[in-house]
Amino acid sequence: MKTSPNAAQPVYVLEGVTKTYPAARALDAIDLTISPGERVAVLGPSGSGKTSLLHVMGGVVPPDTGTATIEGQPLTGLSAGRELAGMVGMIHQQYDLVPHLPVIHNVLAGRLGRWSTMRSLLSLVLPQERNLAVDALEILGISDKINERTSRLSGGEQQRVAMARLLVQAPRVILADEPVASLDPARAEALMLLLNDVADRSNNTVVASLHSVHLTRKYFSRAIGLRRGRMHFDVPVDLLDDGLLNDLYDIEGLDGET
Repeated sequence: MKTSPNAAQPVYVLEGVTKTYPAARALDAIDLTISPGERVAVLGPSGSGKTSLLHVMGGVVPPDTGTATIEGQPLTGLSAGRELAGMVGMIHQQYDLVPHLPVIHNVLAGRLGRWSTMRSLLSLVLPQERNLAVDALEILGISDKINERTSRLSGGEQQRVAMARLLVQAPRVILADEPVASLDPARAEALMLLLNDVADRSNNTVVASLHSVHLTRKYFSRAIGLRRGRMHFDVPVDLLDDGLLNDLYDIEGLDGET
């Protein structure tokens, strides 16, 4: 479901954000505002800065220059544990599951940012807040797998475990870094449906990097194009036309840029 932003305080405000690595400048003077409940797809060629943008927004890396805030608070001032975990949940291509652990432990990993170290260790022996994991897995239709070793699950079931982890984490923002890049079209569609359902339950803001224009138009309300770390466009998906996309993915132009 595509949702429209409301007039509340922005979730994210990025002003003049740059990020440079030894090989290249990943982000170059990015200005970006995202409102609560928005579904934003970030498009661009490989190496355009999509992952770097999500890492800045997730508090994984600080910007070199400029400012990045979430709900009015500087991201650099938030602790990586409890504070950020209550605000931001991230999902990657490989779902970041621990294969040798039972499903319940992977799901409850979404609570680690809210627990003390002692409670986290205790949960490995006696799972804490088990009811949250049960409820999340029931919502996603795999509650019968709760004690199964995660490595024995199918790819689709592992997707659902990752989504259940997001449900128990209960972040206000979901950041997804190319979550469907390694999936065939049917599995990619299934994952986007799951992500959309999870986000709808709490009216999460979603920002996802993608290469699929089809999925962007179907599941997102806004599209941002990055090229060489710069903002190439920022439009409602209804205005995402072939001209914008051809310019964004112009390989010859990329090869010729300095």
